[in-house]
Amino acid sequence: MARVITIDFETRSAFDLVHGGAFRYAEHPTTEPLCLAVKPRGETPLLWVPERFRGPEYLMAMRMDGLSPMTDEELAALVEGAETIEAHNAMFDWLIWREKMVPAGFPKIPVRKLRDTAAMAVAAGLPRPLEQACLALGTQEDKDLDGARLMRRLSKPRKARKLELRRNPELAEALLWNEEPGDIARLCLYCCQDVTAQEDLSRMLPDLPPQELEVWRLDFAVNCRGVRADLESAEAVTAAMAAKSATLKEEFRDITGLDSPTQRDATLELLREMGVPLAGLARGDVSEALSSDDEELMGSAPSEARRILEIRQSLSKSSTAKYAAIREAACADGRLRGLFMYYGAQTGRWAGRLVQPQNFPRGAFPDTEQCLALFRAGDAEAVEMLYGDLFMAASTCLRGVLEAAEGCDFVCADYSAIEGRVLAWLAGEETALDVYRRGDDPYKVAASAIYGKAVADVTKAERQVGKTAELACGYQGSLGAFQAMARNFGLDLEDSRALLAVNGWRESRPKTVDWWHALERAAMKALERKGEAFRAGKVSFLCADGCLIVKLPSGRCLRYRNPAVATKEVPWGLKDCLCYQGVSQTTRQWTTVYLYGGKLAENVTQATARDVLCHGMLACEREGYRIVMHVHDEAVAEVPEGFGSVGEYEGLLCETAPWAEGLPLKAEGWRGKRYRK
Repeated sequence: MARVITIDFETRSAFDLVHGGAFRYAEHPTTEPLCLAVKPRGETPLLWVPERFRGPEYLMAMRMDGLSPMTDEELAALVEGAETIEAHNAMFDWLIWREKMVPAGFPKIPVRKLRDTAAMAVAAGLPRPLEQACLALGTQEDKDLDGARLMRRLSKPRKARKLELRRNPELAEALLWNEEPGDIARLCLYCCQDVTAQEDLSRMLPDLPPQELEVWRLDFAVNCRGVRADLESAEAVTAAMAAKSATLKEEFRDITGLDSPTQRDATLELLREMGVPLAGLARGDVSEALSSDDEELMGSAPSEARRILEIRQSLSKSSTAKYAAIREAACADGRLRGLFMYYGAQTGRWAGRLVQPQNFPRGAFPDTEQCLALFRAGDAEAVEMLYGDLFMAASTCLRGVLEAAEGCDFVCADYSAIEGRVLAWLAGEETALDVYRRGDDPYKVAASAIYGKAVADVTKAERQVGKTAELACGYQGSLGAFQAMARNFGLDLEDSRALLAVNGWRESRPKTVDWWHALERAAMKALERKGEAFRAGKVSFLCADGCLIVKLPSGRCLRYRNPAVATKEVPWGLKDCLCYQGVSQTTRQWTTVYLYGGKLAENVTQATARDVLCHGMLACEREGYRIVMHVHDEAVAEVPEGFGSVGEYEGLLCETAPWAEGLPLKAEGWRGKRYRK
């Protein structure tokens, strides 16, 4: 029996996988497997098809492509006997197996047997999609792009009946599908080619090391547990927003004579005629105009112009899309699953999926219980009386719609200034570390260095400048980064004063400045002298196997594919810069990405902060705190009422890893029934 097998399902469904997610897709009654390819390591791919595709016409078409499906008994024995089962995006294939194959009598697949080639690819610095990873790595088997197009056509119902199904879900059994024998046979061949490409990719990639495999399994568990959504409240908020939107749009039409607030150019022209010369109508443009004391901008504008902008501002705050995503992704038991993407960034940090909890708004008030009760009662007037703008209230309530299960509480804690602490620790900046150890305010301390005064004498306005410098300058940010951060905080400083703040911060952090340059030098040396390791503080660099490998204090490695030195134009001229092949943060495409000391510092710091979070979450798990969410530097557990304490949870999250000696950690937590900031 094969010790390692690679599997890949092709499926079809009337449900939208992209918007609803893999968990809801797998449990949907219209979802069914079209075929399954299984490849024992080093052998020819094997094929399984469901009973409906075992008729003579289908089998004949498959034989023409050299395919002969195995029996249910053969598949069951192969899967049950395998020690390791690989798949690309393994959670999807595991869910299809659990929801569609196990009820049909096939054995369960334990998660401990699973390995994910997509996880291996992103951990090795490659793109996540199979076809892109294969192309980037130059494997023997590239993904069959023609077959992929066929798969997309066969995976959905024909359009005429798809519209009918939306109106009448009970007609699922009457769906019409594209399932010509020749197409099904071609799809089976594509599926077999896919598992071959996956195996080739797997052979060329390092396995996840044991500690990282443990993190991947934790991610799997967190996504499977999910978090409960208060769907009644979500429906009520959505209805209130829809009614308010209709009222505001009607008022907009009455004022402007335009059909819709989305008519950007026509609205801008009308505002200019009213004496409001706006350059654009983005959210920032509207907010700046409404809060402006510039007489030339709004001083002589009629009240109608201000109301037009107020309507635009209110509608821009609408959280309709988030609430729609919650309703779409909620599983049959009301829980949202699959919200987190393992290794969503080069650093290993997670990315959000579906409802994207990572970019929930902070909100305007902390406790959402009363506001949600008013929404459920249909009392939008009371919501506006107590909380002001209805859309702002709805946006704030997004977090509160996520609630603990019956008989359970959320226990949540958030690391305090984790990146600042990790950066100082990595750079060996003991003066800054002592600030955290004493529990002093790091923003006041930064301001005291900038303004050359005692911490006790720092004003509120000066503290804000210190905060801006602390958050903007740590990764070699200069004037542009400072001013961009300042605008986020509503801080208006002349460039000369901003530059003084940047220079003051740098003078107070000499070891951090030195570390930026040490990182770049070590990376350059590693590239010049391949096979030799070079250290920069607590991290080391090695160029091998087509990668610039950065070893973190935790032992985990970041990999930058195809590193090189390229001449790049910078503000002060031309410079030889490090570059590599990676996924652009802006375009999400595989392209050339440039590195410098500050960027390396950012990557290493954020990656180390991620490893701190992983260590803390695993410590919490071992003591019975079941993690159901983690957002940036915050971890949320769902526990039975009366279990544990906030203090114990904070302590576990701040448990010092053996590799992090001397790193001062602090977490602040709360306990409650609804998620909050």
